[in-house]
Amino acid sequence: MNWKLAVLAAGTALLAHAQSPKICMINLEQALVSTADGHAAEKKLDAEFGPRKAALEAKQKEAAALQDRIDKGGMSDEERQKLVDRLDDTTNEIDRETTQADADLQLAQRLVLKDLAPKMINFVVHYIHQKGYDMVFDISSTDLPRLYQENTADVTDEVVREYDRAMGAKPAPPPAKKK
Repeated sequence: MNWKLAVLAAGTALLAHAQSPKICMINLEQALVSTADGHAAEKKLDAEFGPRKAALEAKQKEAAALQDRIDKGGMSDEERQKLVDRLDDTTNEIDRETTQADADLQLAQRLVLKDLAPKMINFVVHYIHQKGYDMVFDISSTDLPRLYQENTADVTDEVVREYDRAMGAKPAPPPAKKK
């Protein structure tokens, strides 16, 4: 009778182990921007939007200089009013151009994601099947903390390395450490 209980216990333990799914997590957003393709897309966006950013920064300096002149005083009311009007015009122009630049950047980023995301998702599906995972959770777009993750692997860095290798790219440099 004892051997039947031992067999039953062993069978139950094996069944319980066999039924536990192999689960992993991935930060898909981080993976996308960390690949060589992601770095190349980021450089392209920087090249495209860098000049606009520099022009806006120059206008912000111009507005700051106008504000300094107004604050310094020592001018007629008419001169002061001209500077205030010019500052208002400059500030409105900065606001309008910033809003437009932000909208254009968001559109360009969506287009990049539209190109990169399907490749990455297909690769992740292939990777997950190859590694024998039963379930994968994208943890990039949740504000909820991960309170419990026993027996769960974060495969983000490994997926980035494998993706770059599969795409024939040189591995992306590790992210710079924040000071």
